Amino acid sequence: MDQLSSAARAFRARVGDESRFLDTCDGGDHGAPASPSIWVLGIEPGWSLADEAADEKRTPEMAELSNQYSIGLQLSWPYNRNAFKLLAAIDGRPPEHYREFAEERRPFEQGSKGYFKGNLFPEPFNNVGAWDAEATESTGFATKAEYQAWLRATRFPVIRSWLEKCRPKLVIGTGLTHLADFLTITGTTETPLAYPFEVNGQPKRIHVAMSGIAPIAVVPHLSGGANGLNSYEATRITADRIRTILQPV
Repeated sequence: MDQLSSAARAFRARVGDESRFLDTCDGGDHGAPASPSIWVLGIEPGWSLADEAADEKRTPEMAELSNQYSIGLQLSWPYNRNAFKLLAAIDGRPPEHYREFAEERRPFEQGSKGYFKGNLFPEPFNNVGAWDAEATESTGFATKAEYQAWLRATRFPVIRSWLEKCRPKLVIGTGLTHLADFLTITGTTETPLAYPFEVNGQPKRIHVAMSGIAPIAVVPHLSGGANGLNSYEATRITADRIRTILQPV
């Protein structure tokens, strides 16, 4: 676009500013070398019609819960529930006990310790292929490919700088279609071999590498699907593989 909207200018300024990185993430404890945390990074925030309807009628109390990224709110979302299952299993607990784990450890909640959550691309969409006139207006890009290319050049160095500063004990990238992006932000120069497995006839795979800024485990997306982490057994196998390679985590 020749003339950027005020929203697009604000978006680009915010995303490209290293000092505002935390404002573009969901929340939690980004950690430090002396007290590293586990980072869970998705591709982009989801945003459904149900989310839009709820946002339009939410009360001030609901808005505060959202700002706090409260565990009660997070437990209503499939992605976060599945993240809790995986984190519980990595912690050595049965993934079936994810609610107890979440209520005890409070992952990603404001003021909590040990876990941090964000996304490669910060704008929410109802699916990874979505793009429309509103998205163009708010970002200044005519296509999603242009938007992502700009973020790879602008946002990825910001993420990498924060990874270098915080040195997480583990980065979990959720989404195999963006394996190369997750390897890029962690400075992992060689693609790790896939670890394939099967649950109920459904093939799955994960990639784990130790050679970058921080250990990285790239796993199937957490929102479901036949090839995703859609069962306790798939989650258990994934966590066992991660712990085997990364011991002690």
